[in-house]
Amino acid sequence: MEDRFKQKILYSQFFLVMALIVLLWPAIGSLTRVVLQDINPANFDRVKWNLDLAILAISVALLVVNGIVIMFIIHQVTKPVQQMIQAIRSYKEGHEESLPRIVLRNGAIEFMQLASTINSLTDQIRRQINVLTRQKEETEKILASIGEGIVAVDPSARVTFANQAACRMLGLMREQMMGRTLDVPEAGMLKKCHELIVHALQTAELARHTWVVRDKGTLYLDLTATPLAHQEGALLVLQDKTSDYRIVELGKDFIANASHELRTPITIIRGFAETLHDLPNLSKAMTVEITEKIVRTCGRLDKLVRSLLTLTDIEQVSSKHFGRVDLVVMMESCIDTLLAIHPTAKVHFISEAMSVEVWADAPLLELAVMNILENAVKYSQGLAEIDILIALMPHEVQIQFRDYGIGISENDLPQIFERFYTVDKARSRKKGGAGLGLSIVSTVLEKHQGKVFASSTLGQGSTFIFQLPQRNLSRE
Repeated sequence: MEDRFKQKILYSQFFLVMALIVLLWPAIGSLTRVVLQDINPANFDRVKWNLDLAILAISVALLVVNGIVIMFIIHQVTKPVQQMIQAIRSYKEGHEESLPRIVLRNGAIEFMQLASTINSLTDQIRRQINVLTRQKEETEKILASIGEGIVAVDPSARVTFANQAACRMLGLMREQMMGRTLDVPEAGMLKKCHELIVHALQTAELARHTWVVRDKGTLYLDLTATPLAHQEGALLVLQDKTSDYRIVELGKDFIANASHELRTPITIIRGFAETLHDLPNLSKAMTVEITEKIVRTCGRLDKLVRSLLTLTDIEQVSSKHFGRVDLVVMMESCIDTLLAIHPTAKVHFISEAMSVEVWADAPLLELAVMNILENAVKYSQGLAEIDILIALMPHEVQIQFRDYGIGISENDLPQIFERFYTVDKARSRKKGGAGLGLSIVSTVLEKHQGKVFASSTLGQGSTFIFQLPQRNLSRE
């Protein structure tokens, strides 16, 4: 740009000087004749020619000097502009990520002001870019940390962003998704996601669908495609609603199981009552047997109702009822209670400390312990034998219960803490169980911010471990 500017000025100056020479040449000739009219006629032409050459040489010299002066002025004037161009050229060619500052060593005050203005604008742009970059990074961190899958697409349905949750739910690496559409024919859920995105882009309306995955357990994914403002693309949100659906299913199962468990003893009681009513002349022995069965069934019914009420009460227990509880004293009391009911049982109790205090609800914790001990006796072959250990860990207190009973199969083990789940329904009913004992244990431990674990081997017995967090120990 600078070279073209110099050339135009030089051309204009050259043509201006030439035009002046052409216009003034007749006048110069006339002036020459007047000056030379007294010269010897014999030498007139030679002198005139020399004078013309001198004038021409002077004109050319003036033209050259004028050009040099003009080039110097142009250089001085355009030097700051050239410095500005050189400063931003690396950014223009992509060698720099941001506009560099323009530093002028000298130049007119107007150029200095122009450079200062450009630097000020550059600083504002750089600050704005930094703010936008930080906001983008923060947004990506937030989107990456949430449990929902987030996928952003451009107006052509190509992926521009996907967080880790979305990659996990869709079963793809982020690199496999970026810059591509989700229109994969052989992948059902991906194809459905693409259809929802296209619908949102074309209609500018929200599109939803619930996708059920049954490969490894049933999963429920809510797929929602939302168009972005100004037709800049769409957002696909994938939410794992499995827990919500499971809660609904558990509620239905709970009602169904409770109804079934309640219906059975009621039916038995009603049957025996009708027998007594319809056959008043039964023998005394038969009458006693029937009444004993009615009483036993009523006891089972009462136990079931009390267990259901206990579960409800546990879920509503407040931490206001918590206090300092010595696990050693509580365990000795539970063992005494168990031996009073089952005097033939053998219990071996060891504690790593003379006193182990936790912050707990004593009646609830005793209920959980008694349920474990009762189960150990109930499902033992022959005489029951139980080992109990209270161990102090770095961040928690553990209570281990080891029995040598019939054990639990590997398939049943993950489900034993579910409500109404029983390994052997016939044996459980015979023993008076309804599948709520271990569920109560699990709920009690959750109320204490602890956990319960189980391990077992068929025919060799089971081990249950209570874990209470260490931080509860110092509470007042």
